Amino acid sequence: MARFTLACAFHKTDRLLELILPQAIKALTYPTRHEFEVVLVADRSPEDVAARLLPRLDELGVDELRYRRSEKHAYGGAPSNNFHAHNFEMKNPYLISFTDDTFIWKSDPHFDVLDALVRVFEDHPQVVMTTRVDDHDEWDRPLLDLGPNLEPGLRSVNRAVDQLIAYSTWRVEPTLRRFGGFEQDVFTSQHGFEYQWENLVSHAGTTGGRAIAFPEHWPLRVRHCDLRLDPGSMHGTGDEEIKLKCFDRLVATEGREKE
Repeated sequence: MARFTLACAFHKTDRLLELILPQAIKALTYPTRHEFEVVLVADRSPEDVAARLLPRLDELGVDELRYRRSEKHAYGGAPSNNFHAHNFEMKNPYLISFTDDTFIWKSDPHFDVLDALVRVFEDHPQVVMTTRVDDHDEWDRPLLDLGPNLEPGLRSVNRAVDQLIAYSTWRVEPTLRRFGGFEQDVFTSQHGFEYQWENLVSHAGTTGGRAIAFPEHWPLRVRHCDLRLDPGSMHGTGDEEIKLKCFDRLVATEGREKE
């Protein structure tokens, strides 16, 4: 039996969170034979929004709430870099990180996602992280195969996206540290050059004989619960009303469509 940390990044869309988070926890952990804890990270959240979460932790399925202001020890680049770098921890061998607008649907209610992840990491020692997002056609950079499948239905791909990443923490942490993942001046959003946590983990996961696994055969549908500002843009609307409409549509279509 393995131990997992599930960490959800949250900013301020608490109406969406009360829908997204229980859905994600259920899809990822029920049923499972493994131990897990759920950590909700309120990063740069308005104080009143963070305070509203406290009496609702049991309802949301949260074991630990972390609240962080950004005045000190902030990482460069996108604000989400703070969530990833400050909350990458080693106490459990596996870490699953996702965001407060990640919609996760499991089409087979008996499928044990955590057990399947453990098997991938145990069977493929070169795999340092696993990612799964189904609307990758919206990304600003394409999802590509790097060589043959690791096994039938398990692709080896060129990048990970923070909608859903599962790490073998003890396996990947030394490389993330060596590549500067915990140095505050590494990330940037300069015009014409982006280097965010996603870029760093994609680099770490695809060099030196390491691999990023993409299990396209699992009964999961994972989508960004938002619309793009423009086709091909890396940025979503960030509008909670739009996200709520996307959520309703995703539920109605069992994760197949969001508009």
